[in-house]
Amino acid sequence: MKYILRTICVMGICCLFTAQVMAQRYYTNFSWNTSLPMGTTKDFTDKFSVRGVSFEWGGFIKPQVSAGVSVGWNVFYEQKGRSTYTFDNGLAVTGSPYNYINAIPIIFKGHYHFKDPATNKTAPYFGVGVGTTWQKRNTDFGLNSYYSDGWMFGLFPEVGLNYQINPYSGINFNVRYNYNFETGDVSELSFFGFNIGYVYKY
Repeated sequence: MKYILRTICVMGICCLFTAQVMAQRYYTNFSWNTSLPMGTTKDFTDKFSVRGVSFEWGGFIKPQVSAGVSVGWNVFYEQKGRSTYTFDNGLAVTGSPYNYINAIPIIFKGHYHFKDPATNKTAPYFGVGVGTTWQKRNTDFGLNSYYSDGWMFGLFPEVGLNYQINPYSGINFNVRYNYNFETGDVSELSFFGFNIGYVYKY
């Protein structure tokens, strides 16, 4: 896992250096992120989450091609019904637990825009991201808390739309599927992100 993380970091730094050298335009994107749990994540916490933010920085390598990096924070929460729960270590506890997930994804991404965002009011796009996510899962029973945490390798395809307010700012809408692979420390993490952000271009 450490080798994968080092590889991702090296690849990300190389991509960002290339983007910085080649880019003619840059942007920053501050987003509010909402999330819908999927797969085994949904079994742990099933509630739609409105607790999420992210920051993205990037540049346009070509008029319709951009590359960047984003860092986010997503929080999931759900109170489960009263029952007896058995943990991986064999411990059994009876009660009404509160389940939490805190996730911090770091994503290196590339986008292809079907129109040039600099000269069009609306510009749809699709993108692919690769990166890593730190996940912490908590299950709280009163004063007792049980948790697992660790870094995970993830894939992040997305589709979106950029809306230009003026030559220097705009609004970004996107839907991203976040899939992070299970490790020996934490279970897989998967969810759809529905995000809206303010974009500043320079």
